[in-house]
Amino acid sequence: MRSSARTLLCLLFVLVPVFVFAQRSDREPSQIRSAGGGAAPDISDSMTDEQRAEIQTGLEQNIAMLKAVGKLAPESPLAVSLNWPVRKANFTDVFIEGISNYVDQNPANPGSTLDWNCGTRTYDVAGYNHGGIDIFSWPFGWLKMDNFQVEVVAAAAGTIIQKADGNFDRNCAMGGGNPNMIFVRHSDGSVAWYLHMKANSLTSKGVGATVAQGEFLGVVGSSGSSSGPHLHFELYNASNQLQEPYQGACNGLNANSWWAVQEPYRNTRINALLTHSAPPSFPTCPTQEVPNTRFVFSPGATIYMAAYYRDQLTGQQTQWEMLRPDGSTYTSWTHTSPNTYNASYWYYSLALPSSPLGTWKLRTTFQGQTVERPFAIGPPSSALVTLSGRVTSFGGRGIAGANVTLTNSATGANRTALTNRNGIYTFASVTAGESYTMTASQRRYTFGNAVRSVTPVENTAGLDIVAR
Repeated sequence: MRSSARTLLCLLFVLVPVFVFAQRSDREPSQIRSAGGGAAPDISDSMTDEQRAEIQTGLEQNIAMLKAVGKLAPESPLAVSLNWPVRKANFTDVFIEGISNYVDQNPANPGSTLDWNCGTRTYDVAGYNHGGIDIFSWPFGWLKMDNFQVEVVAAAAGTIIQKADGNFDRNCAMGGGNPNMIFVRHSDGSVAWYLHMKANSLTSKGVGATVAQGEFLGVVGSSGSSSGPHLHFELYNASNQLQEPYQGACNGLNANSWWAVQEPYRNTRINALLTHSAPPSFPTCPTQEVPNTRFVFSPGATIYMAAYYRDQLTGQQTQWEMLRPDGSTYTSWTHTSPNTYNASYWYYSLALPSSPLGTWKLRTTFQGQTVERPFAIGPPSSALVTLSGRVTSFGGRGIAGANVTLTNSATGANRTALTNRNGIYTFASVTAGESYTMTASQRRYTFGNAVRSVTPVENTAGLDIVAR
């Protein structure tokens, strides 16, 4: 990207967790203690018309240059459809993100907002109306960023027409600074903007290279004028008109949805169900969060149990159960959401019994979604598990002869395994309840910073690593 465009770009993402205490449920057994919880982040940003015009001028110049050298085909009349632009790269959480804001449909500012669903889930400031979708990492955004766990992928196939990398990525407040970003032009002439990524995480492909739908572009970060890890996703049609990818009654920018499958306005679900040795800690930005996760407990120890939600609505109930190793119910209770949140979490504590030893389960049922989290009661050294997965190309073909390294996150001790002809690897006799990372290498493929993280309490398959 031209340096002037990079200098002028300035977006703000304010991530301020607001902590509140969980309300005690009507059906909460006496041994369960309501410990606490948290509410959604608050988000705002700013960009002037002059800044946006400067960026677009640079993109138009690159498009003209790429067409002149034959690296951009003429626009197709067939509109592309978009897939989701982020994906998880760990195997602990069920989901890894939430949406804080959409495109502001009301041109007046400040203080006059309207989103595609006729709500106010957007924002503006003097001289700027929010022009994209803010997709933030949840829970533990800084931890996920530091461990490369939320990846940005191409929403549609296209050609890279601009990119910038290497900028500071732990910003916390409004101010200057350039984001790490990439711009992809699609076959129909539309252009997607991907902003605020982690430093030195962007694809090695350069301007003029093509990317497939779903191909790795980078890692969610907090570069530029940003105060929390998130992706700002912005879309323009072939006529360089801002688009809101969602179809809704108050979307005055475009009549149809750009998504292959459009998710609902409130995509209510549990992102993660975790067990902890102590309450999760959310230090001051940009210090990495401390989840205090634990999956193996001594008999009689105190367990903390937390559910992390996206789009939890007022009055919605969660049924909690703790199951013994034989599947019988040890205890159960209900939580009722006291408000509506973009993202939220609630946790409880309980003194565990001394028996039976073995693998227990924590189960939540929320809006038709059932999530289970196994945990063990007993000496950690007594539980050994097997981990397995595949190393594949981006297209899904197994890579033979790849070296996979399993590293204990606490001790640094590591082991290696070699993939077979189908790209499959296996690690046997792995101590349960400890945290590990897995990386791969093979001389013919590039894996970049692809890292897989897992804290197993039972045999775990599907720990796949994909070349980039």
